[in-house]
Amino acid sequence: MESPQSLLDQLRAARARIDLDRLAANYRGLAAFASHPIMPVVKADAYGHGAVRVSLHLERLGAPLLAVAYVEEGLALRRGRVKVPVVVLAGFGPGQVHHCLEHDLTPVVSTPQMLDWVLAALRASGRRLAVHLKADTGMSRLGFAPSQVDEAASRLLDSGLVDVEGFMTHLASADESEAATVRQLDLFDEAVGRLEKRGVRPRFIHAANSAGLAFLRKGHNLARPGLLLYGLKPKPLSPPVVVKPVMSLSASIAQVKEIARGTAVSYGGRWVARRRSRLGTIPLGYADGVPRTRGMSAAGEFAVKGRRVPVAGTVCMDLTMVDLTDHPAAAEGDEAVLFGDDPTAWEVADWAGSNAWEVLTRVGARVPRVYLQSGKVVDVASPFVVAGS
Repeated sequence: MESPQSLLDQLRAARARIDLDRLAANYRGLAAFASHPIMPVVKADAYGHGAVRVSLHLERLGAPLLAVAYVEEGLALRRGRVKVPVVVLAGFGPGQVHHCLEHDLTPVVSTPQMLDWVLAALRASGRRLAVHLKADTGMSRLGFAPSQVDEAASRLLDSGLVDVEGFMTHLASADESEAATVRQLDLFDEAVGRLEKRGVRPRFIHAANSAGLAFLRKGHNLARPGLLLYGLKPKPLSPPVVVKPVMSLSASIAQVKEIARGTAVSYGGRWVARRRSRLGTIPLGYADGVPRTRGMSAAGEFAVKGRRVPVAGTVCMDLTMVDLTDHPAAAEGDEAVLFGDDPTAWEVADWAGSNAWEVLTRVGARVPRVYLQSGKVVDVASPFVVAGS
């Protein structure tokens, strides 16, 4: 089998580097801060980091559960030989309950329709299934109203086929509003108390996402961080934990050329050289995760040899141009970093008018994921070649 480095050499000079040592440090730091089990969120391809590879690493670190959004994501983990229990957070179709049974996936039941689908499938199969029950305490998305939780739990338990393993809610504003978060948690804890009076005591009680770790309460015994796990803090509110970015996105400059004053650059010719300029072309575009927004064109930057250089013109699907005029040391083959430690994904988000979650999850699938441990390449994943894990 070819080495990861030899496989990397066969791909274009663009890469999303994933530092598994940082992932491990972030996971351990969050577990220590929470003082109870952590269920890492690996939905959306582990926020663009590569769900299977990241999940296998977290499994080795001792993560007791993992969380995805959809059944399809859980099946991808099982195909990747991830064995730890997987909780499906967002929802499922009526024909997907059997996948949960066959592949040890734990669905979150969050609507009356989902509850009906689960019970019908279990009655037909005669099998048991563990589920988590979800209350809507203020997100106004999926979840039973607090007043409906008791009836939903009773229906599940009375069937004799369901283990209510968890009870959860989702915090809508933990990164923005302490008051709104406290109101949600109060409603949630009231619902927990009513369930306890009925004798319903799920193994896991959980509400804390990344920002919600700042609001951990007695009696909650599971947390499900996402953004923090990957080394970025929610804004403006975040728990006082130290994390470092796990991913950096970069590419080698493909061409440097001189252009005359007055030369228009990229689609629409919106950027025009005001002087004789040096233009660098980078093989990363909006299909790879570079935002195609006016903000990115006007204020976006890449880092080259420790210095920032501005984006020049409209970001293309496959390529982005930068102005190297004030950085004469920059040359073809030099690495141009869109985000990582510098710039950060939050800076890119600010230029694009977005947020760090979107910046990470929009890194295109065709960008090779390069996994590092102790500074060495240990794995390469790409749609074109995949090294052995």
